[in-house]
Amino acid sequence: MCLLLIVWTDQLLGVLLMGLSSEAGRLLAQQFEQHQIQKRYHAIVRGWLMEEAVLDYPLVEELDKIADKFAREDKGPQPAVTHYRGLATVEMPVATGRYPTTRYGLVELEPKTGRKHQLRRHLAHLRHPIIGDSKHGDLRQNRSGAEHFGLQRLMLHASQLSLTHPFTGEPLTIHAGLDDTWMQALSQFGWRGLLPENERVEFSAPSGQDGEISS
Repeated sequence: MCLLLIVWTDQLLGVLLMGLSSEAGRLLAQQFEQHQIQKRYHAIVRGWLMEEAVLDYPLVEELDKIADKFAREDKGPQPAVTHYRGLATVEMPVATGRYPTTRYGLVELEPKTGRKHQLRRHLAHLRHPIIGDSKHGDLRQNRSGAEHFGLQRLMLHASQLSLTHPFTGEPLTIHAGLDDTWMQALSQFGWRGLLPENERVEFSAPSGQDGEISS
């Protein structure tokens, strides 16, 4: 059995998939290892990121002082690949730093590998950091976004998860609904209607199952 949850944290909003039995967990882990599970994210970023492309930029592993205290510190860069697509842009009449206006972009992201903070680091590498990213982002832009538009946290949304039912083989697609912060941002920036599948929580499968995946 598996449980589908929609989670909100100070770092990420979106879909969380949990195996409630060892067999379900094993089968799901197998899909992840074989890159059979597709993940889609959306982010609000600094500036206008308008193109569609694939970024292949290896990343050195970021180690946590507590969780990774026994991990090797001499590992080289690991392959990291992200497909990204600019969906919309806006220029707001709010001064940030030396600029009289502030530009934001709405971006769709599909990671092809699963490195720690991959999306945040890749967007920072592109010079379009995610708004609200306190580690890899633009602190001045973060403060401006929070003050003027209520963007008080990392504006990264785990929008969609597509996988195969671990027991029946049916295709499953889960959409995570947007919270008030995201909906307010879309309204202020004139982007309402661009993410219609995420305006409510939705679970799609041929059998019409909802909430739990049972064996």
